[in-house]
Amino acid sequence: MNSTDLKSNIFLLGNSLIAAFISFAFSYTMDDYSGIVFPADHALNTPIDSLPVHPRSQNFINSIGANTSLHPDFGTQWDDDGTMRMIGIPYNLVGADQPLVPITFTLYDDESDPGPWPIPTNPLIETVFNWRDTDAGDRHMLIIDTSRHLLYETGNVIGNSDGTEWEGGCGAVFDLNSNDLRPAGWTSADAAGLPIFPLLIRYDEVSRALEKGAEIPHAIRFTASVTQKAYIWPARHYASSSTDVNRPPMGLRFRLKADYDISGFTPRMQVILKTFKKYGLIMADNGSNWYFQGTHDDRWDDSELRTLKKLRGSDFEAVDISPWMERQGFDPNSATVPQISPVRKPIASSLRNQEFSLQHKTKNGQNTFVIRHFLKKNGNISIKVTDLRGRKLLVLLRESKEAGENTYSFSAKLSPGVYLISLDCDKDFLATVKFTVTR
Repeated sequence: MNSTDLKSNIFLLGNSLIAAFISFAFSYTMDDYSGIVFPADHALNTPIDSLPVHPRSQNFINSIGANTSLHPDFGTQWDDDGTMRMIGIPYNLVGADQPLVPITFTLYDDESDPGPWPIPTNPLIETVFNWRDTDAGDRHMLIIDTSRHLLYETGNVIGNSDGTEWEGGCGAVFDLNSNDLRPAGWTSADAAGLPIFPLLIRYDEVSRALEKGAEIPHAIRFTASVTQKAYIWPARHYASSSTDVNRPPMGLRFRLKADYDISGFTPRMQVILKTFKKYGLIMADNGSNWYFQGTHDDRWDDSELRTLKKLRGSDFEAVDISPWMERQGFDPNSATVPQISPVRKPIASSLRNQEFSLQHKTKNGQNTFVIRHFLKKNGNISIKVTDLRGRKLLVLLRESKEAGENTYSFSAKLSPGVYLISLDCDKDFLATVKFTVTR
């Protein structure tokens, strides 16, 4: 072997060692979080496979791209001109002993949950393997306090040189034991005002589902490049100026069609596809069309994930969740999906088994309401009109009433649109009816 060949082999060996070192140094396996991620009746944890297809489903699909491939936006790592970047969104688990660190929010301070936050010494941040790397990107930082089941999420996050002070774009804290939503109109680390972590595909979740022959028990986050200036419950925020009703609003749900054949995929990918059919995708942010998200994890097989690109937008359908919102007990400020009420025994009233009925007419912009209800006991009654975001518009009645049947008539002016009229007694939610005002 001459000296040139020796130098060449040494050079190649050196590059191989460097590549191996980089691969090892930037190899992250996410610690498993198996604690509660919202109650089972949370909208994000409720199956959508039995809900009707949305009337504008095909228009929404065409807007995002009927022939566009789905793209799994998660996996292991990729080489960005010599800099290793993570694929997917990581998360950080901390305990009760994690010190609190100051953090401020520069883009949506008035819609943020203030610091200090339990930020670990070397937090994992989306895209970068070293948090001191200030390269641009969404730079989401997700933190779960496993002792209190609190989720902290922010984006565009940057720390000072020693990680003792941080700033992000918007900060949101979610109680994973609760169905509480963020205030209507508030954003989060996602444009829809929803949490990110509960909507990610996690490696350990797939493994658990695979063992049970089941699916991941929640919806999956995805993006589209152009959305509508609107949001659907349980989303809380939009990020668009387009009023085109054929573009997807934030919070819109999609599911893989029931007859899509998944038999040609590996068992692990079949778990994901069964999830698409039962829990579906949810429109969570602006981004590339049909990109759906999971966690960064060294255990993913990127070639296996790429088989999901066989799916096209035309393999999905948009879902109409309005039946959930029409159930008795629906609260637009909670993510709870009310259970279907059991059949009640008839009560001694001309209303029979109806505790609340509404007759509504619109004429020349004037709305008339005739409301009848039956109270099982004396109480303080409140009847109000809200929009679909839960914002109170009118209080039609607030007074004490005795048990029995009551009838009221009201008149009010409302702009054309869809509204909710609700009745509560002593602040206990009793009933909600949706109605439409036309010109």
